[in-house]
Amino acid sequence: MTTRHMIAILTDTPQPGDTTETAYGTSAPIRRWELAGHILLACTPGTDDPRATVQALKDLGAAYLWLCESVGALSPLLENGDWLVPDDYIDGTRGQHYTYFSEKAGGYVQQVPPFDPTSRDALLAGAAKVAARPFRRGVYACVSSTRLETPAEARFWERAGAHVTGRFLSPYLTLARELEMKVAALTAVTRSGGTAGDPLPLSAYEPALLAAVQHLTM
Repeated sequence: MTTRHMIAILTDTPQPGDTTETAYGTSAPIRRWELAGHILLACTPGTDDPRATVQALKDLGAAYLWLCESVGALSPLLENGDWLVPDDYIDGTRGQHYTYFSEKAGGYVQQVPPFDPTSRDALLAGAAKVAARPFRRGVYACVSSTRLETPAEARFWERAGAHVTGRFLSPYLTLARELEMKVAALTAVTRSGGTAGDPLPLSAYEPALLAAVQHLTM
């Protein structure tokens, strides 16, 4: 019997859907659709408390949270149109809700390895369906969710060891780890770091996601 998984997709283009009330407030709108017999939940970060959105996804039954995001290239090896599945990240964000333990006596969730190996393998199988040369490793630098990085910041993160820069990994994926969800990221290079660009629609990720969810059940 094939195992069916409910997978949450965090993306950078607006998604229609219903909001959910949680102990942390109202979640972002969450879209629900089916792909190869698996239920997918898609949402885009907004002004909501990120804890509310991640909690809502967990309450709706998601066991996985995968980030599908258009990113800026910092490495000279990367070009527009390339796809990369990061194996590590740098969190350059600040001023957000980073933990569910802030109002408790204490708590800590290890972030090593940074991503779920099973999810990464699935997304690598997916990336191979949409890219002639998917990149299997790379460091994602997460900057402010409210704006793109400046050219100077792009140079800074490149020197720090990052290969791409994005906006939405933190704190969503780190919060999901606290709720025992399995996390990973699939990124598409659509611009150079420190420059503007248009993000891919979620539909552009669907062939990769289809291959990824099928790989998950193998």
